[in-house]
Amino acid sequence: MKLTILGATGGIGRELVAQGLERGHTLSALIRPSTSVELDPRIRVVPGEVYRGEGLDEALDGADAVLCALGMKRKNPKNPWSKNTSPDDFMKVSTGHIISAMKRAKVSRIIAVSAAGVGESRARLNLVMRFFLATTMIGTAYRDLADMENLLAESGLDWLAPRPTRLTWKSNGRIEVTERFGANDSIGRSDVARWMLDALERPDGRERTPQITARQPLAASIRGRHGDAPGP
Repeated sequence: MKLTILGATGGIGRELVAQGLERGHTLSALIRPSTSVELDPRIRVVPGEVYRGEGLDEALDGADAVLCALGMKRKNPKNPWSKNTSPDDFMKVSTGHIISAMKRAKVSRIIAVSAAGVGESRARLNLVMRFFLATTMIGTAYRDLADMENLLAESGLDWLAPRPTRLTWKSNGRIEVTERFGANDSIGRSDVARWMLDALERPDGRERTPQITARQPLAASIRGRHGDAPGP
């Protein structure tokens, strides 16, 4: 497939690039002119700024689908109280531009990363996560993601907005769609990218906002609790 990746220099975005190339897809990426990250030379890089709608028409030219790994950024990503460096409506405005550009380019399919706890899934969050949403900048980001989902729902496009649980840098295991969000639930960024690429091959009629997490195989879970599992 010919895929346009938005947010290609972020954690999930870099995984989409690496895994997409491994699967033989032809990739284009919209990259801010000020970025210093170098991407694989096999990718068609288009300079632009998605929040302003710049470069999207060129990046979407000839695409079969869009994979969006954009997200609001904080000054200190590890501190949920840190101020946002992105506009508070970053995803809402960017998604509006993306939808318009997709319709001009006659590209109908998009998979965009959201988050567990966005929209109606907030009621399923544990008390700790509810506290963070109520008191930190994470709440601002989640409201913006809810606006993104609403725009996609009204767009008439073939869309998916997976809601991953807590993101990690490790591949955690088998990916599952889950209704709950436990305090220890997490999923690797590489797993999210893999789920998104797999979703391109799944038939229509799927849930639009699945909450996804990763479950370790039983043996790995036992090792995590009790040390190395006994050998044969």
